[in-house]
Amino acid sequence: MHWWILLGLVVFVALEITFWGRPVPRVFTAVPAGFRTTNEWMLELRASPPELWRARDTDGDGVLDEFHTPAGVFLRPGLQSEPRRWLAVCLDGVPLELMQNLWDRGHFREFYRPTATISTLPSDSEAALTAVLHAAPGHGYEHRYFDRVHNKIRGGAWVTLSGADVPYISALDYDAPGWTKAVVYGVSVKSYRADLGRFRKFFLASKRSVFLAHIATIDSLYHLYSARAVEPFLLEFESLIRDLYLDARGELGVLVFSDHGNTQMPSRIAPLESHLSRCRWRLRNSLLGPRDIAVPAYGLIGFAAIYCRPPGRADLARDLAALEGADVVIVRDAREDRVAILRGASLAELRWSADGSRFWYEVQAGDPLELLTVFDGLRAAGRLAPDGSATDRDLFAETWAGAYPDAAARIRAWAINHVQNPADIALSLKPGFYYGKAIFQYIVTINSTHGGLDAPSSLGFAMATRPLPPAIRLSDLIPQEFLKNRDGITDQHR
Repeated sequence: MHWWILLGLVVFVALEITFWGRPVPRVFTAVPAGFRTTNEWMLELRASPPELWRARDTDGDGVLDEFHTPAGVFLRPGLQSEPRRWLAVCLDGVPLELMQNLWDRGHFREFYRPTATISTLPSDSEAALTAVLHAAPGHGYEHRYFDRVHNKIRGGAWVTLSGADVPYISALDYDAPGWTKAVVYGVSVKSYRADLGRFRKFFLASKRSVFLAHIATIDSLYHLYSARAVEPFLLEFESLIRDLYLDARGELGVLVFSDHGNTQMPSRIAPLESHLSRCRWRLRNSLLGPRDIAVPAYGLIGFAAIYCRPPGRADLARDLAALEGADVVIVRDAREDRVAILRGASLAELRWSADGSRFWYEVQAGDPLELLTVFDGLRAAGRLAPDGSATDRDLFAETWAGAYPDAAARIRAWAINHVQNPADIALSLKPGFYYGKAIFQYIVTINSTHGGLDAPSSLGFAMATRPLPPAIRLSDLIPQEFLKNRDGITDQHR
C-alpha cells in the first residue's frame, strides 16, 4: 500500500514539473496587413468562431491608434478619453537598446518607441524599484545587509524567500513568490513562463485602478543567456501584454519599463577579499578594530557596499581603487553635501547644494566621472554659475547618454537617502566583473550582470500608450500622486 502511495506522489510531482511553467496561451495573433508597411495590422482573435480585427496607425508615428472589430471601433486610450485603468509592469533588467531594436522591427506597436530610463546607484532592483514606487527605504542595498545599530551583517535568503519587511515588494500588486526566486536559476525558462501566467491571473482578478507588477524572472534569463537567446521570451511577453491591452477595448493604459540594464558581457568575480587581505584589511561580520571592514555579499552584481570605521575611509578607498575590476569608488564624507570620487589614479570631489539643484565638480587628478568636458561645454555656453556650479537639469541633459549616466544625481541619491544602513564606500565595478556570495559563482555562469554606474548597467527602457520624454529618471517615471487612491476603479471611470 505504501509503495503505491509513494509511486502516486512521484507521478504527481512529475506532472506538476511537466505542466508548470508552460507558455501562456496566445489570444491574439498580429501580422502586418501589407508586406511593405507597419501602418496597418491584421489581428486574429482566437475565439469560436475566430474574429479578424484591423488595427491602424492613423498619424504615421508607428503606434496603433484605431482598432476595427466586428463589434465596432475603439481608439487608443488618450486619443478621445483617458483610460479606465492603468497597468504598470517592470520587466526586470531589460536593456534599452534591445527593446528599441524590437520596436524598430515592428514589435510592441501598441506603445510609443521605447525611451531611456536611468537607474539608481546601485543599478539593482532593490534600489531602483524603491525609487520608482516611492517606497520607504529598505534595510540595505540587497537582501543581505549590514545593520549599523547591531553592528553585524543580517538578512539573506530568508528575506528573499519571505519578502518580509521589504517596502517595495509591499507596494506591488504582483511580484513572484519568494520560493520561485530560489529555483529560478535551475529552471529559468519555466520560472519565467510561470511568472507571466501568475501575473496575468493576478491582473485579471484585480479591480485596482492602477495595477503595479514586477516580472523579476526575465533578469535571470539575461544573466544566463545571450540577448539573442532571450529575445523569444520578450516576444512571449509581447503577446501577453497585447492580449490584456486589446481585451480592454481602449480602456487600459499601459506602461512597461525596466529597472536597470545589463552589461551583456560574460563576467567573473572581482578578487575583492584576497586583495583587501593583502592590503591588511580584515573582512568581518562586525566592526571592532580599526582595520575591520564589512562587505555584505549576496547577488552576483557589479557593485559592493563597504562598511568601515570612518578614520579608515580614505586609505581603504585608495586600496579599493587598485582592485582588479574596480571602476569608480565613492567615499562618503562627514559633511553630507559631498563625496570623494576615485577611479584608478584619478581623484575628484563632487559637491551639491542642499536641495540638489546645483553641483560642483573639483578635480585633483585625472577626471574620474568624465565630467570635465561637460563642465567646460556648459561654461562656454554661459550656463555655469559664477561659483562654477552646474544645474541638475543641465547635467542630466548632458550626461544621461554618457559613460556614467546622470552620475552626479545618482551619487548624491546614494549618499543622502537610499537605505536605512548606508555604506561608507560604494564600489562600482567594471563591466565583466561582479561581487557577491562566492558559492553562487559555482551554481551559474554569469553572461551578464548589472549594479554599477556604467551605461550598460544603468540604462533601462520605458514605453507607454502615451509619449514619454527621451530619457527619464526612475524616480520621475510614475508620479507619486498617481499611486494614491488606487484601491478600485473610480466612479468617474465607470
